[in-house]
Amino acid sequence: MNNLIKSRWNPFLPTAKDLARTEELASKNVVTAGALSFVFFPAGLIYLNRGINGLKILGYICAVSFLLGFIVKTKEKSHDLVAYIGLGLFTTEQIITVKRAQNRLQGKSTWTADTFKTNDKYEQLKELKRKHENNEISTEEFQIEKQKLLDSI
Repeated sequence: MNNLIKSRWNPFLPTAKDLARTEELASKNVVTAGALSFVFFPAGLIYLNRGINGLKILGYICAVSFLLGFIVKTKEKSHDLVAYIGLGLFTTEQIITVKRAQNRLQGKSTWTADTFKTNDKYEQLKELKRKHENNEISTEEFQIEKQKLLDSI
């Protein structure tokens, strides 16, 4: 996984507390979590007993709204749009949290970059890249071998 996906600023990743509370979160109703989050988002936070990721989204929405206030002259309409987008993101994040907890409890993998199945061609490509980065092969040789591997896929 790259650093962008693992970023602690990404509100769509489960926190350590979420992982520790998998059973409790999995027992929650997805529809209830989504409805409470959409109607009154603090109720969604209380229902799931979590707030870090929701507060990240709220912070992002406030920052975007603040910046948009400097740019756009019609503040009311733009702030309403930003608020609705933020509410949708918050609701989505709460639903994703419950669904991921249910998947973890059932032993299913959740979507992450390191869960995709790879074949031997991909491993060969990674090895080729490693050799190029360590200056074991020239750039021309790297390009030729890479193209051969990509053509064979």
